[in-house]
Amino acid sequence: MIIKNLELNNYRNYDELNINFNKKLNIIIGDNAQGKTNILEAIYVLAVTKSYLGVSDKNLIKIGNKFSLIKAVIDKEDSLKNLEIIINDNGKKIKINNKEIKKLSDYVSNFRVILFSPDNIRMIKEGPGIRRRFLNVELSQLSNKYVKLVNDFNGLLKQRNEFIRIMNLSSNSDLSYLDVIDNKFAQLAVDIYGYRKKFIDQVNEQISKIYEKIAGFSDLMIKYHSNIDYDEDKKVMINNLYDKLKKSFDKDKNYGMTFIGPHRDDFYFYLGGKNISLYGSQGQLRMAILALKLSEIDIFTKYSGESPILLLDDIFSELDVTKKNKLIDYILNDVQTIITTTDINLIDTKLVENANVYVINDGKIITQEIVSD
Repeated sequence: MIIKNLELNNYRNYDELNINFNKKLNIIIGDNAQGKTNILEAIYVLAVTKSYLGVSDKNLIKIGNKFSLIKAVIDKEDSLKNLEIIINDNGKKIKINNKEIKKLSDYVSNFRVILFSPDNIRMIKEGPGIRRRFLNVELSQLSNKYVKLVNDFNGLLKQRNEFIRIMNLSSNSDLSYLDVIDNKFAQLAVDIYGYRKKFIDQVNEQISKIYEKIAGFSDLMIKYHSNIDYDEDKKVMINNLYDKLKKSFDKDKNYGMTFIGPHRDDFYFYLGGKNISLYGSQGQLRMAILALKLSEIDIFTKYSGESPILLLDDIFSELDVTKKNKLIDYILNDVQTIITTTDINLIDTKLVENANVYVINDGKIITQEIVSD
């Protein structure tokens, strides 16, 4: 899978942008606040329909305008797809080949990207919500069934919380209704757990060797923490979770929220048996996230049969020469890669010679060097 062309209108600091990409490597150069990262963000939004920076859709519209457009031509399985997102004050419209798509689950997973940015270190430093969001976004790109599953679960969780708050105020509430909710809740929760556990297991098959090759240390792994107990028999898992919901009922009712389920899951990075959020250096944290992102390339490729697009935001300024050269081994392959940087000299000349190079200034491409595919 590759992105052949990207078109922007009224997006962030861009009035208009039309850019053609090399199927292998593309380098975007510019000073800070000139619009490099905005291009990567736009590609990411096109894939998952929202920004990785956690901003609202309205913030993506250039100030003084009423709408923003992101449009791209994607080469997927040797056929071209036109993807389009239009954002305005009323929301957004999503289109594939000029046909509006009403359901998010019918759109997400059409176009898969893996993004690394300096902001990703928040995944380790901040609370579990950001790590759950990461799992949800990545798994949504892999499977549109997961999108529907999470949406159904979130709706049921909201319904359960509202009902137990009512029960806290009234002793006449129908417990049989809660029983119906809890049965369905347990089924959806176990399904979500299954997707997440499989993904974490697949990451752990590769993350340590990737980390060792780039950073020089081994024994990096991710530990998944859940209040859902694993069993080979799915029915046993559902029954056990249902029992946990019943045991947690008094606590849930007192606080007006549900304490059991995948909305409480978390995961941690361990290096040499130690939680690196507590003991790791900034460099170790950054390399751990990078190893996670690189491990996803193989997972995405095996799942869909096509490589995802790799987006690297200003990564070379964060690496020493040794780590930089080791990373090059991973991006000199069949994965289309788009890199941003403030300084072309930070990137190895053998990369530059085989890349499309674009210089960005104040939301405009001022120079470009294109190599043939």
